[in-house]
Amino acid sequence: MKLYFRFSILLVGLIFSLISTAQIPAGYYDSAAGLTGAPLKTALYNIIKGHTVQSYPLWSWYDNTDLKSDGKIWDIYTDDCVFTYSTDQCGSYANICDCYNNEHSFPKSWFGDVSPMNSDIFHLYPTDGKVNGMRSNYPYGETSTGTVYGNSKLGNSTFSGYSGTVFEPADQYKGDLARGYLYMVTRYENVVAGWEADDPNGDAMLDGTSFPCFEPWALSLLLKWNAQDPVSQKEIDRNNKIYTLVQHNRNPYIDHPEWVTSVWGPASGINNIENNISVSVYPNPASTIVNISINSNINKPYELSLFKSDGTNIFTKTENNKNEAIDFSGLPAGVYFVKLKSAIFSKIEKIVILK
Repeated sequence: MKLYFRFSILLVGLIFSLISTAQIPAGYYDSAAGLTGAPLKTALYNIIKGHTVQSYPLWSWYDNTDLKSDGKIWDIYTDDCVFTYSTDQCGSYANICDCYNNEHSFPKSWFGDVSPMNSDIFHLYPTDGKVNGMRSNYPYGETSTGTVYGNSKLGNSTFSGYSGTVFEPADQYKGDLARGYLYMVTRYENVVAGWEADDPNGDAMLDGTSFPCFEPWALSLLLKWNAQDPVSQKEIDRNNKIYTLVQHNRNPYIDHPEWVTSVWGPASGINNIENNISVSVYPNPASTIVNISINSNINKPYELSLFKSDGTNIFTKTENNKNEAIDFSGLPAGVYFVKLKSAIFSKIEKIVILK
């Protein structure tokens, strides 16, 4: 019995040693070599798409993927609550630090709450229940006027290009969450274009395409967060454990953070067309009629959408004309946003209506 017991201890130790030192498997990313832009994203999709799907909720995996060195749950929204694995999990709460639950950092309402997205642990984290509830399904963003919850904030966006309600996580986890979002639109490249209409808050970030996937403001935000919060040892360890123990696929933007700019940055070429397209909105401010003019030789249909400042969609229609007029006579004074989107460009312009 003693011999068997010692062998068991040695075996468990060996397994955890292998997990903690796991590296990218040899040849795992070979098919992505030398690519940039949309082709690189598609190559990565083909590499990571065949993951092992787990059942939601994922309580039983967090002791492998989300424990701090002291054995307590790693809550990335407050970063200071002390939660014990299993005994402090919950579905109800009253105050911050009461308990932790499952957070879909990429909200499940944005993709229809279906498998395999709803159980993909690369965007699932244990977080404080109260703060998770306050986040709701608002997009991530930056706010200088928001209410503080733990080390996160909820308020109106002060990031250029969007003024609706956003949830701003702590600085030390912004890169983690950005790379998780980039993973999601890569892993689900085959269906992501259909998510835009699932939820208004998802529509605020997603542009209804399989590439580049995000509205210009949202992409700028994610690229900023990826750059300002580099890959941490926490992310590396979590990536390795998810690959070894849970899903058997990897987040390529943790393994190769330089691929974020290779896919979406200047080398990708996604801004080349957009930079040659300008949109004029006049008069602005206005009281009734606002004219929209596209200064380009585009000759394909595009979507024209009007939104309130909180992200509520007023209308969306398909247009072919490069000159359109919007009648605001039946709408109250305030700030609005008009979005023009096609397969080759996406533009958002702010409109101020005075009565």
